[in-house]
Amino acid sequence: MKNPSSLRHAAAIVLVLCAAAAQAHDAWIDSPPGGFAVVFGHDGKQETALASKVLEAQAVGAAGQALPLRLDGLKVAVDGQPSLLLPHDDNGFWSRTPDGSKSGPKNAVPGAIATAHALKYGKTILAWDTQASRPQGLPVEIVPLAAQAPAAGSRLPVQVLWDGQPLAGAVLSWHAGGQEKDTRADAQGRASLPVAKGRQMVSVSARRPLANDARADTLSVSSALVFEAR
Repeated sequence: MKNPSSLRHAAAIVLVLCAAAAQAHDAWIDSPPGGFAVVFGHDGKQETALASKVLEAQAVGAAGQALPLRLDGLKVAVDGQPSLLLPHDDNGFWSRTPDGSKSGPKNAVPGAIATAHALKYGKTILAWDTQASRPQGLPVEIVPLAAQAPAAGSRLPVQVLWDGQPLAGAVLSWHAGGQEKDTRADAQGRASLPVAKGRQMVSVSARRPLANDARADTLSVSSALVFEAR
């Protein structure tokens, strides 16, 4: 997945990590009855999603090849057997005002104090092959460091990357089976996460300041990792 030009040269900028990744809304691709669909949620719980926010989605096969994929609103159709599904949503501009949070860029919201441009990425692992532990080029990405699917009751080592570089001190929020836990990554962006039975969702969020942009003060990028454990 190609990175927006505004996300390049991360090593030269100062990152401000979100105090709690669980506060971020996330995007991912789920398998509800009727096939794959892009979903949107908070704390691992699905909320109403808008098809207009979905910029693109990609399917990756076992050999790392891109598989033909079609988006019909929020529905996703893939030719072949995908190992990974990767959505990219643009959640737009959110401005903080004396009256609370309002949707819209800073230069269009009266009384806006600070505004963030929110981008959402996701990675759903469908098959735990070599692609599961291989970075896929997301601007912010949670990469499993295990060669095999983790079993319920075990732990999963992961690394958080920003434009391919370790994101030190990233806060990961884990949700599974009604449980949740925040874990802070080390200086190399590495962390060890619990694994429960059923669907796992891990999310991370980071911000960077935007210069000379009348629409927003910061760029907020969140990324979700979703997989099933048995």
